[in-house]
Amino acid sequence: MPVASRRRIAAHAGVQAAALSFVLSVVGWFAVRSLGIDMDLSIFAWATGVGVAVAGLVTAICVEFSVGRRISQIVGALDAHARQSSLLRLPDLGDDEIGEIGRALNDLLANLSSLEARMIEQGQELRHTREELILKRALSLKSAELEQRLRERALLFDIVRASASEQELDGVLEDIANRLGRALDLRECLLFLVDSGTRRLTLRAAYGFEKPGELLERIVLFDEGALGKVAETGEALIVENLANLEDGPLWEPIPPEGSIAILPVCHHGKITGVMAASRAEPSAFTEVETGLLEAIGDQLGLAIRHTQLFHELRRGSQHDDLTGLGNRRLLRIRLQDELHRAERFGQSVSVLAIDIDHFKALNDRHGHPTGDASLRKLAGLMTRNLRRIDTIARIGGEEFVVLLPRTTPEEAAQVGEKLRSLVEIAEFPGGGGQPGGRLTISVGAASLRPDETGADLLARADTALYEAKDRGRNCVVSAIQSADVARWATTSRI
Repeated sequence: MPVASRRRIAAHAGVQAAALSFVLSVVGWFAVRSLGIDMDLSIFAWATGVGVAVAGLVTAICVEFSVGRRISQIVGALDAHARQSSLLRLPDLGDDEIGEIGRALNDLLANLSSLEARMIEQGQELRHTREELILKRALSLKSAELEQRLRERALLFDIVRASASEQELDGVLEDIANRLGRALDLRECLLFLVDSGTRRLTLRAAYGFEKPGELLERIVLFDEGALGKVAETGEALIVENLANLEDGPLWEPIPPEGSIAILPVCHHGKITGVMAASRAEPSAFTEVETGLLEAIGDQLGLAIRHTQLFHELRRGSQHDDLTGLGNRRLLRIRLQDELHRAERFGQSVSVLAIDIDHFKALNDRHGHPTGDASLRKLAGLMTRNLRRIDTIARIGGEEFVVLLPRTTPEEAAQVGEKLRSLVEIAEFPGGGGQPGGRLTISVGAASLRPDETGADLLARADTALYEAKDRGRNCVVSAIQSADVARWATTSRI
């Protein structure tokens, strides 16, 4: 409390005390007169004035020291708390009412101190809780992002692993399309391969359709809509809403609704295919997902090329360069498979050993290019007239072996005779200069015996072939098993 205020309070108290003293003096004067006591009025007035002044002064001083200062301390404490949030305690102000007020104020300040301390603690706890929530949210986001990256890496790894399998290219593409569709929650996923010579796309794998097999081999030309545009330009295209396409439906099998991402499949800068991924919702592909699809497109291009190279290498290691037929390696693999199958299911297996008659004379007379042309034509003739399950292998210059699964000795002899007769009537390069004016073949046929190895079977067919040559060529000889012995029988001879 300001000093002037305290003094005003003291002055008011002194004035009130003086007034009271004056009233008491007047009452005393009349009391003295009523008792008959004679007193000089001037002396009484002087004494009254002095008494009033002394009473007022003493009262003012007493109020100033006993009341004003203590009240001033209380007011100052309240003012300090109001202005500065001060919690400074008051000293002991006595046992009267002012002292009680001071103690009550100290209690209030103590409670405020405790409350403020709790508020500070709660504020710190709230701050720590908020920081923990922020950290947890950041951790959750990072964890989700990490999980997404791991799923993306796993998907890319699956694509690489699928491309490294021994499946044919169509099987690899179908596997990849199914993996993409499931992993990315796609409505449809389509994989096209580019035929740059004819400027068209061929659908090789599809996911998300009721009968995807019916769509395979469907053709899309480069100048037909968005799919062809991506194949021609090599630039990715995101269609946010298929219903708003100005040129009509994107492609008939794809529903005209939702969104689709169409991306080129490239390898070393060359466009080898197109990938299309769709979802039922408009604007369903985020920028991050588009980036992932682009990365998948690049990896898919590499996978396609690796698969093609793998099969080219495998074909080169198992096929004859000149005729495209199998070689000894492929024959050995297929024969081993058929022997296992025959043992398991009790099926018959036969082989034909074939040799072109007087082939050296044809090469000497007309040259090796003519001989090569004759070999290629013979390979084509046999391929066209045998089953898909049969294996034809060129094992020497003019020597061939035909593996006939599920074929009895009698059926093998019939097949050999069919091939011999077809060759005899066909026109071959340089064939007119051969003995008899025709290119001919000799055939030895053999069928698998119980407990016989593949080498034994081939050796018996080869022996039958030499028997056919000894019999004058252009014939079929079959090694037929009887109950105890094997005998040679000529099934045909010209």
